[in-house]
Amino acid sequence: MIRYILGRLASIALTFFVVSVIVFLMMHAVPGGPFDGNDMPVSAEVKAKLNANLGLDKPLYVQYLNYMGGVLRLDFGVPFQSPGETVLQLLGRAWPPSLILGGAGVLIGAPLGILLGMAAALNRNSWIDYLASAFATLGLTIPVFVTSMMLILVFAVWLNWLPASGWGKPHSWVLPILAYATIPMATYARYTRSAMLDVLNKPFVTVLRAKGLPERRIIFQHVLRNASLAMVTVFLPMFIGTATGSIFVEAMFRVPGLGAYFVSSIEQRDYPLEMALILIVTLMFCFAYLISDIAYALLNPRIRFGGGEK
Repeated sequence: MIRYILGRLASIALTFFVVSVIVFLMMHAVPGGPFDGNDMPVSAEVKAKLNANLGLDKPLYVQYLNYMGGVLRLDFGVPFQSPGETVLQLLGRAWPPSLILGGAGVLIGAPLGILLGMAAALNRNSWIDYLASAFATLGLTIPVFVTSMMLILVFAVWLNWLPASGWGKPHSWVLPILAYATIPMATYARYTRSAMLDVLNKPFVTVLRAKGLPERRIIFQHVLRNASLAMVTVFLPMFIGTATGSIFVEAMFRVPGLGAYFVSSIEQRDYPLEMALILIVTLMFCFAYLISDIAYALLNPRIRFGGGEK
């Protein structure tokens, strides 16, 4: 396992380098710069001085090396759209709303999806199965901004139970958390149904039933335990993808989270912030998959890293 982990860490380092080069080149390939907008036009002399102060007048490879040298020291620079703070300070200010709402959405949606998938698998080809499958399909196919609008329309406009937007009070978090929870719920419902049906068709389940074991014990102690292996690799990447902010959910509910900065950093050519967002998310996903693979191997002793399944 140590050799496998070291190999994966080397792969993560290579992925980090390749992503940084591609993103850096793509950012500078887009026409315009951070001081070319019409919102605050500046003269050519002022623009040249600003570019010189920020090092934007140097060759691209020099800019890349300077920036990545700072990244290795955990210095991601200063965001152009918020020069009064560093990139890490901005992320520390904007990330908590996304982390709270997105994390709560996954922690609520995943268990509900597992229960829904279990109900569908244990009642195959019944109305419960059809209803759960239809709900899961709709949850994955309907865009999240449409789901958000429906939640606002029903609970804020028609029923007037909850506020349509805001961040200040906990009851204003309910609708965005529900919007975040739809995709994890639908995903886990489909994964759980498929995995449980696969395990239920295994010969050892027939043997356990022939031995007279209670059905509840068979389901929870054997079937669900084996089916959960297929869902381990989904949780951490899904959690990170949701907890790093959704552009649409945060825009619909006016949440001051991280999602909006993914768009504003591109629109305003905020190179330090854009690089930091993509590089940090890349590292998070890489380590999430590494941890998921290790957890999968620990839960399934038949897995041998580098040697397949024995």
